[in-house]
Order: sequence, then structure tokens, then C-alpha cells
Amino acid sequence: MSYIDANFTNRGIENLLKHKTIVEKLDSGSPFISISPDKDILGATAGQAHLMILGIPNASAQLSAEIFLRCNAVAIKLCALRYHRKKYEELQKKRSSEISADANITALIQKGLKICELEMLYEVEAFFFQFKSALDMLVKVLCPIAGNQAKNFHTYGSLGKDVIKQLNELKKNKKLNLTAGRIDWLIEEIEKVKSPWMESVIRIRDTFSHYKSEIALGFEWDKEVGRVKVPHATTDNGISPLNFEMDKLTESLINYCANFIAISVSCAFPVTTEIQVMSEDEKRYIGARWQMDLSRAFWKLGSNVIREYTEQDIENAKKWAEQNIFDF
Repeated sequence: MSYIDANFTNRGIENLLKHKTIVEKLDSGSPFISISPDKDILGATAGQAHLMILGIPNASAQLSAEIFLRCNAVAIKLCALRYHRKKYEELQKKRSSEISADANITALIQKGLKICELEMLYEVEAFFFQFKSALDMLVKVLCPIAGNQAKNFHTYGSLGKDVIKQLNELKKNKKLNLTAGRIDWLIEEIEKVKSPWMESVIRIRDTFSHYKSEIALGFEWDKEVGRVKVPHATTDNGISPLNFEMDKLTESLINYCANFIAISVSCAFPVTTEIQVMSEDEKRYIGARWQMDLSRAFWKLGSNVIREYTEQDIENAKKWAEQNIFDF
């Protein structure tokens, strides 16, 4: 049995043998996979799920493990997305500098030559592959919650069409005991990002990563400023460097995944269980207790108790966490 640990990975290898679940699995001969996604992405996926799971009545350890497993898969895809964006930027910076420093090439570009760098093109293709893959993995967070309907959640589909269809089917299944209003909320969130955000993703992908008679990605001459121009993308907000748009898309998808995960888990809550938006000091305090970066998480279980955490509270939480090993 393989298992990806979402909570141990921020604590360091020296704590391996203090972690009950890891010790038990290794002693039983079960392979155990430890993986370290970016801390903010881990908090936006597994961390966000952990903030919500206690709202599920009689949630079993198996259910929690299955949800965390799928959240980790989403985290890996989001990290890959960020990786390809960074690699693209590194390649762009290097080649832009080299091309601009070569007078002969610059002269040709001024005459109309457009230079497509294959490595940059490959990174763009990988970026949009991981974007789509992250959405497909995100849908699978619903599998443990959907129970016997889990097999129906395969892909996100075109602009979320497939997952919306399956969510509407879930509402008809009274045996699952899911809250219809929260399923509707999730559908609304999927609909909300269709335009212009998700449509922009498709437009940029089709322009740069689908082969046509003319390859659009390349360095060219910018007549207005008189210098070599890096590849740009056209969006609803105008034209901007492609690497800027890749960064925006990455960060937007991380936020969307955190929201999707929280609402998905909440579908298994009783209608009387409320959820609330987390304050920044709550994120820092709970994150310190759990040794996780929860800056990208949004939601927590509702509470009538309002508390503001001071810097001293957060510092005390860090010290407490260093002396205690969680086994979520």
C-alpha cells in the first residue's frame, strides 16, 4: 500500500521515526511515500481539507486518508505547473539576453525574423498539460465524498461541463445524504470561473501550444520601444508577456483548487453545519500549530467564538508545535 503524507513533509526527515502512522506502516512492510510539495500549495490542498474534514459526521480514518491522498495528487500537479512556469521564465531571461546582445540576430529580427525557442515552447506545452491535469485530479477529490458514485468522476471536462453533469446526478441520489444546497454552491463556483478566466486559459493554450501553420510563440521586434520583444499573450485585459499570464493562471488555479476542495468536503456536512472565511491571524496561528503554511486556505468550520490571535499567541503555537508531533 502506498501512501502520500501531507502533514509530515514540512517537519523534516529527523521526525520520521516520531510519526506514528509512518512507523506503523514501515513496520508492517507497507511502502510509504513521503513527498514535499510547495508549502503554500500543500496548505491550499491538504491543509484546506484538514480544516474541513471534522465537519463530516462520523468521518472515518479511511475517508480522511482518501481525501488527503487526492488532495496530494492535486498539490503535485500545481507544483508541476509552477515548475514549468519558472523554467519558462528562466529560459526566456537567458535567451532574451543572448539575442539582444547579438547585433546580427537583432538586425534580422528588425527585418521581420521571429525566433521560436523550442525549449520555451516545450515548457508552454507542459504548463498547459499540467493545468488540465490538475483540474482532472481536482475532480477526484469528490470521489470519497460521492461514495458509490465515485467511478463517475473522471475528468473536469470542457469548462467543467463533465463535473457539473455528475454533480447534478449526485443531487438525485438520496442515499448519499449529501447537502444539495452545497452541491449547488460548488456548481455555481465552477460556472463562475468559466468566463473569462477558464476561457482565457483555452485561448492562450490554443494560440501557443497547438501546432498550426504558423507558430505564434517567439521573440520579435517591438517597434514602439525599439527592442526585442518576448512572447506576449492576448487576454480580455489586453496584451501582456506570456510569462506574466502563466504566473496569473498558476496562482488563480491554486486559489480555485483550495475553494473547490473546501466546498466539496462541505457537501458531506449536515445543512446546519456552517463554514466561515478564515482571518489572516487564524491562518497563521493554526498553521503554526500544524506546522503548515495555510496562507492560501480560505475556509474553516463555523464558530460562534471570535478570537484574535496576537503575535505572542502565534509564537507560542510555534514553540508548542516543535515539542509535539501530530499524527493527522
